[in-house]
Amino acid sequence: MRAAILLLLATLASAQGPLPKLYPVDETARDPSFQAFTSRLRSAVEKRDTKALRRLTDDEVVSGPEKEDKGWKKFVERWRPDDPDTELWASLAEMLHLGFTREQPELYLSPYVVWRFPAHLSRRAHLVVAKEKAPLRESPSLDARVLAVLSFDIVRSAGEVVRSERLASYAPVETGDGMRGFVNVNDVVSPMIARGQFYFKQKRWVLAALESD
Repeated sequence: MRAAILLLLATLASAQGPLPKLYPVDETARDPSFQAFTSRLRSAVEKRDTKALRRLTDDEVVSGPEKEDKGWKKFVERWRPDDPDTELWASLAEMLHLGFTREQPELYLSPYVVWRFPAHLSRRAHLVVAKEKAPLRESPSLDARVLAVLSFDIVRSAGEVVRSERLASYAPVETGDGMRGFVNVNDVVSPMIARGQFYFKQKRWVLAALESD
């Protein structure tokens, strides 16, 4: 019993310990053919062009964890590309913004905040500061005192997003050393966002999987 309690205390102490940084990765330029593919994908996303996206998508595209979650029909059911309220285009735009990591010669992944997030940390409980020199403020206001400046830090989520008087939104967070404050939501990314896989298949790059939790 005592050993179990000690193990629990050690686990809790580890969970509250220092948090690593997660630096951005974009290896798109390593392959000119993939770079050309992302250019076409960006055009399709900007125009919300479902037909263009279909041409860039694998016939066996994966959209969920189950064996039957494959193919364009299932993809449309899951992501609803023609629905005005769909999350599809925003999710793809986020990937294009954050960049792509090359895992194998014929495989790119995006975004790095999901695929490179430390396995020992809870993705639900953390956010990633996805920029350099993001101010951590004492309160959710542009006029609030800056407590620290964060660059690519992983921070713990500390509550619900707060809307300020100037219509900006702030996320309450806690840093690895226990400092609490607020960061602009535009400066952080959740590692729970949609994740994509892109394969080189039959002499062309395709969107092979797009999933979310």
